[in-house]
Amino acid sequence: MSILRYENVDISYNGNTVVKDINFKLDEGEILGIVGESGSGKTTVIKAAMNLLGKGGLVTRGDIWFKDMDIPDLSDKQMRKINGPEIGMIFQNSGSAFCPIRTVGDQLYEAMRAHEKISKEDFRIKATELFEKIGFNDVQIILKSYPFELSGGMQQRVGVAAAMLMNPKVLLADEPTSALDVSIQKLVIDEMLKVRELFGTSMIIVGHNIGVIGAMADNVIVMKDGQIIEYGAGDEVLNSPKEEYTKKLMSAVPRLKR
Repeated sequence: MSILRYENVDISYNGNTVVKDINFKLDEGEILGIVGESGSGKTTVIKAAMNLLGKGGLVTRGDIWFKDMDIPDLSDKQMRKINGPEIGMIFQNSGSAFCPIRTVGDQLYEAMRAHEKISKEDFRIKATELFEKIGFNDVQIILKSYPFELSGGMQQRVGVAAAMLMNPKVLLADEPTSALDVSIQKLVIDEMLKVRELFGTSMIIVGHNIGVIGAMADNVIVMKDGQIIEYGAGDEVLNSPKEEYTKKLMSAVPRLKR
């Protein structure tokens, strides 16, 4: 059963159409990967699901259905009830999303208080349980730390956990591992897969890294110039692509030989 569905979606910035005729669905518990070169419209597509297109950004045609709600038709007040508790986001650089002069715990507590009444002690218990479930040690030290006291890899891992605090049904991730070294990438991938295993969370992962997408995605979309070029099962699209552009994209992936 689909939880998120794009139907004939066009998106423009300042009157210029940058994404055209997007159609796909995200089923419950599915991980969908979106790949393509820079400027292909990948990030724009997922930002539209949270009405985060910014100044000048607009869905000019089509529908984005979340449950029985059409996202482009919702007001800012309605979106505040959805963003966080229903749809979460992991940004490319989670560290930049934190305020540098407040502790991680204070910021996460404030975010939860914006959506539900919860005491600081109940928040601490809930955060500790979640962080430990997905593989964190020393949770209390992390919550008491300022963002600049955490490494870039730890900031990104905390970003994953923070996005899951309110147990959203859908998790959107914009290049979640691109700034990390390989060993930390593996930790982030494992934590995101564990989130799906524990909570049945549906995810859309946007990325350049074909290895990361291949390791995570059930289905894959390939985008070019704001349009979907190929869409299908992950193994089929990445290993036996039908479209010429996808073949060129796959051939550009470095291969290590003995």
